[in-house]
Amino acid sequence: MNINRFIFTIEDCLNTLSRFSVASSFVEYCDLRTVIGLDRQDRERRPWLNSPYIAATKRGEYLSVFEVSGAFREMDEASDQTGPGSLESLITSMSDSLNTAYKNSGHKISCVFERDPEMGKEEIEDMVAPQKRSLANTGIQLQDVVDEKVTTLSPWLVRERCWLAIWSGPDLISNSDRTAHDELVRRLAERVPKARFAQSPWQWTLSALKIRHEAFLDNVEQALRHSSDGLILRLLDIHEVGREIRRQTERYSTPRNWQPHLPEDAQPAGYRWTDDESVLHAPSLHLQLFNTQVTTQGNLVQAGGLWHGMVSITLPPQNLQTFNELVRAVPRAVPWRIRMDLMPGGMKALNLKKTLLTYSSFISAVRPMYESVMTLAATDEKEPVCIMTIMASTWGKTREICARNQAILKSAIEGWGVCGTTTTFGDPRRAWVNTILAASGGSGPVPLYPPLSHAISLFPLNRAGSVWRGKGNLMLHTEDGSAFEVGLASSQQNKHTELAPGDPGLGKSVLINTLSEIQISSAQKNLPFIAYIDKGYSAQGLVQLIRDSLPPERKDEAVGIILSNDPEYTRNLFDVMYGAKKPITPEKNFMSSVLCALCVDTGTGQPCNPGDTRQIINQLIELAFKEYGENNPRLYRASTEELVDSALQDSGLYEKHDAAWWARSTWFEVRDMLHNAGYIMAAQRAHYQAMPQLPEVSSMLGHTSLRDVFGTVQRDGSNELLLDYIRRALEQGHNDYPMISGYTRFMINPETRVIAVDLNNVAGDKTPAGRLKTGIMYLLAGQIAGGDFTLPQYRDEVLKQLPREYHEIALKRINQLDQEVKTKVYDELHNARGIDFIWENLDTQEREQRKFAIRTVLSTQYLRDYPESVLKSANTLWLIRYKPEDIPVLRDNFNVPEFMLKRFLKMPEGPAPDGSGVPVLGVFRVKSGTLARILKFTVGPLELWALNSSPKDSALRKTLTNKLGSVRARKILAENFPRGSATSLIEHRAGQHNSDNVIEDLASELIRKQGYNL
Repeated sequence: MNINRFIFTIEDCLNTLSRFSVASSFVEYCDLRTVIGLDRQDRERRPWLNSPYIAATKRGEYLSVFEVSGAFREMDEASDQTGPGSLESLITSMSDSLNTAYKNSGHKISCVFERDPEMGKEEIEDMVAPQKRSLANTGIQLQDVVDEKVTTLSPWLVRERCWLAIWSGPDLISNSDRTAHDELVRRLAERVPKARFAQSPWQWTLSALKIRHEAFLDNVEQALRHSSDGLILRLLDIHEVGREIRRQTERYSTPRNWQPHLPEDAQPAGYRWTDDESVLHAPSLHLQLFNTQVTTQGNLVQAGGLWHGMVSITLPPQNLQTFNELVRAVPRAVPWRIRMDLMPGGMKALNLKKTLLTYSSFISAVRPMYESVMTLAATDEKEPVCIMTIMASTWGKTREICARNQAILKSAIEGWGVCGTTTTFGDPRRAWVNTILAASGGSGPVPLYPPLSHAISLFPLNRAGSVWRGKGNLMLHTEDGSAFEVGLASSQQNKHTELAPGDPGLGKSVLINTLSEIQISSAQKNLPFIAYIDKGYSAQGLVQLIRDSLPPERKDEAVGIILSNDPEYTRNLFDVMYGAKKPITPEKNFMSSVLCALCVDTGTGQPCNPGDTRQIINQLIELAFKEYGENNPRLYRASTEELVDSALQDSGLYEKHDAAWWARSTWFEVRDMLHNAGYIMAAQRAHYQAMPQLPEVSSMLGHTSLRDVFGTVQRDGSNELLLDYIRRALEQGHNDYPMISGYTRFMINPETRVIAVDLNNVAGDKTPAGRLKTGIMYLLAGQIAGGDFTLPQYRDEVLKQLPREYHEIALKRINQLDQEVKTKVYDELHNARGIDFIWENLDTQEREQRKFAIRTVLSTQYLRDYPESVLKSANTLWLIRYKPEDIPVLRDNFNVPEFMLKRFLKMPEGPAPDGSGVPVLGVFRVKSGTLARILKFTVGPLELWALNSSPKDSALRKTLTNKLGSVRARKILAENFPRGSATSLIEHRAGQHNSDNVIEDLASELIRKQGYNL
């Protein structure tokens, strides 16, 4: 008898028995029966869980499921790379951790991966649903922009999920433990009322098995996390597991909030039948999860309004390839799911074959098989040989679509390292169930026998992972369409410092503006506080978008300011909080920073004698406010402020005192009188008049207290006295910066929440002195737009400084600021490059603002523009582009894999031609590790035309806005230029047409094209 034929006959019999065993009812295909409740130790170790996380099967196996969000960072998949950050290192670590457990039987790991393009729309809809509710609460009319996100992103998104099911069988415990448990169950069964169709956790609760199951869970979790260098995991409770199983069987009819009833949340339902108490308890899990009607036609299954087709791998990949290769091989439009079951005992299962082959190894036809088995036996001495089954399925709304998808999936799998597959099953229902998450403890029909590390290498270990899944407010996507959510200013990060370097024209400003727009859409009650400091008008489109979305009475909640260095925009450097006579700590720090900046030597980027200069400046500020706040407060003079004079007359306050009293009254007294009378705007003007000015402050450098201490100190490298140098620098500042040298004339409505300050008209040139001027303007603009963001942390100091009658106004502002995350955006900061003092101030602000719930965004053209201290402090990077020489900084400071940095540089710059968006390398330092991934940032035409800052597009938008209004202008531009830019057409016409104003002509043409639709 041919021994080879005999062996194949035995295998065929076993496979046929497995394939053609058919259950009588579909509900019996589900093995799950009940749960193991949480005990005190569970609640201590996993306090976030409110429901059981262990299910029990009809065979007494314990089941728990991890949701695998993906990897923290993209891992190098090259097989020769074994260092930290490589896929091979994670495989080795996991293999080493599981080696002992897989030497013996009892445990099983099942990895289930699913991609569904039709559910991609649901991903973005779920994310923007809270934003739509927020817009309804805040009264901001941005619904069209939010709806556009769904329309724009849906074609590029795929719902991707991955789970890891962990099984622990009863054979892990000793025979004595099993016998004792069976005896206990028998005694309890005699006393417990009958409940044939209900869950009975007492029947399956076995502490010895639970201990081993939890130990294996911890082992797997630790191996996969790989010291925050591996995967992002979350242990699911059985409510979530049951919902997902039900969704996979009835994809379109399962409510989002559906969950199975467990013993702890069951309610009586139905009528009691004879002595059966089932109606008083939760139904058995398999009755709840598998209650759909399933029919078969050929090898296809019809259930829940869909047709399902299965593919089983019969021969493993001849050339090992990573799972990402399979994802790339399956077209994005094809939905599919794959389940890989990994069990120990490979050589035990091959024992009979090994024995038979040993006696027939002299036969030449059998010799290769014998050598393969002996190779596995030798491998098993060092690394367990496992049993593995791989089943995949796809689906469609019609049989034809399903058959087409099945053929595509089969072809892709066969090309995955050259695999053998089959689509023929004696029981298609069993085959389908074996692709569903955790529903059945059984595995696929065809066993494979890989070494443990080879089996693990087939798992989806290198997919993009986000810690914000289901909690983010910004939707990005990977190159292959996997949805990637980001939560701006979330609790997942210890601080909120974001850097956004990028060359001009690549979409950097649009990205930054979009982040701010998302914060506005996510606000709960009011517009969030946003201070935007910019050069080049790129933020003005954002402000206009917000103003257009507000009703007329709320327009002032968002303002755009283009600063000008003239008296009309005067903002006194020494203004303090309304009602106070001297500055609180953050105000004093700001004054000191600007005065020290005026003393900067442009050759070094630092003030002369930095330590002495700062001491002098701080004492000078104290002297000035003591002089003008206590010793000699400024006297009130009529005709100085028309608003104040009118308020005094209208209120009758002027008549209450004689001329002599008014001659010696101070502006502070007038301020308090008007405030108490309810004339707040006039009182604010009086308050401004009481403050010292820069020329008066510089004149106090001759004060005795300063001369006695610093009178002989000379400027470094010069014989000039330091006090004389500082006086000269401050007087020069008075001449160079009239906008900070007089009484404040520029007032901002206290109801304003979004302020964009543009420095285009006050910034300096590219010389060191010009860069210093730009840096000073950045400091000033930051104070104008968001100087009060830190007030909540100085609440006690504020109340101590202010008279009681001013507490109500101050507390109102403090409470508003304390309830929300504030945002400060500094764009185009390369204009201040080389002025270390300015960057040090920004760095100091950023470090301190971590405690004040302030999100800071610092944007520039090149990564090298940021000082090292800022790079080390940042915890979010939005990289549009960088230079090859920046790779060491990103690799060493942010732990971004070098291979990914090099790959990103090879990608095309700017928006993709297919409309999928702009490539962005996102780096996010979160509490659990560092996320790094190449992503796509996709924006719709409405948003693009609102936020686009390119010169020609901005000019066209402005021309149309002047004629039609901003809302209608954006819609026309979005309809005619859906890619968000008309630059190419404008440049083409400029070269072809003989016109004095191409942009004006194009705008007129677009208006005429609308006809009566205007």
